[in-house]
Amino acid sequence: MATIEARPDKLATGLWWLIWIEREETVAKVEQDPAGLCRIVPEGPHWSPMKSFGRSYDGINQALAEVRLYFKGR
Repeated sequence: MATIEARPDKLATGLWWLIWIEREETVAKVEQDPAGLCRIVPEGPHWSPMKSFGRSYDGINQALAEVRLYFKGR
């Protein structure tokens, strides 16, 4: 099972990198706007070409849960 962890960016506020721990690979970044809404931006080859996240999430925890659901069973 893929373990996905959120790591805050060292320089940018409101930016997290989602890391697949077992592979030590970045799978997405999460950008938070001033209102606190988060947007997932997939990174790397592990995504289906048809997968997109067209909505905003109410914080990093909700965005992280959505990415973990996508990677469940991998």
